[in-house]
Amino acid sequence: MMYQCFLYDKNIFYSQGIKMVMTSLLTEQADVLYSLTDDYEQLVTQLQSRVDDNCCLWIFCDLDSLPRERLHALQLMKQFYQHKNKSLVILLSKHNMPLFFALYALLPTAHWLLKSENIADITPFFHELLDQRRKGCCFSSSLVNYTRKKLYTRGGNDTISGSEWWLMEELFKGKSLSQISGEVNVDVRRLSYIKRHLMKRLNIRSNIALFSAFRGIMP
Repeated sequence: MMYQCFLYDKNIFYSQGIKMVMTSLLTEQADVLYSLTDDYEQLVTQLQSRVDDNCCLWIFCDLDSLPRERLHALQLMKQFYQHKNKSLVILLSKHNMPLFFALYALLPTAHWLLKSENIADITPFFHELLDQRRKGCCFSSSLVNYTRKKLYTRGGNDTISGSEWWLMEELFKGKSLSQISGEVNVDVRRLSYIKRHLMKRLNIRSNIALFSAFRGIMP
């Protein structure tokens, strides 16, 4: 069996850290190929590529390293992703946490790793990821705890509607609600309601926190 590890991250030091962990866990495997890059086109190529039956490919993708139109990039990734003999691991930063459920809804077959996990929690994640008997997706420890907490408090309904995505995209262009209302002929009170409803559901209390939560998707 040949193993390939493709790491897409602008932070080359983090990619080197993942490479070290993978290398330590695959010490008995002679054929392990690593590719480290921040080139989005190479990422898409890897997602689209077909992998031979005697190969296994892991693709690590840092969310914050995606191009500016990150929602569009994620949708393309979902469209292009060929699953056979391939595993996609999404790397999240802490400011992505409020959007975790929405991101998971976009890529439900991916694995999810919080980049700030300590080494004691990262190693079990990789053990599970590399287990050939594994069924289902892998989630790092902090994401598991976050999900349990949200479900316990009945706050797990964090999927985001098309109207909410659209409104946030317009706001990230620097437009005000009044300006958006005039451009699309929608009552500004309706737009304000959509925004308030989104903030309430994500338990976000200020505009600064709202923009911070979405920064990893629409910088």
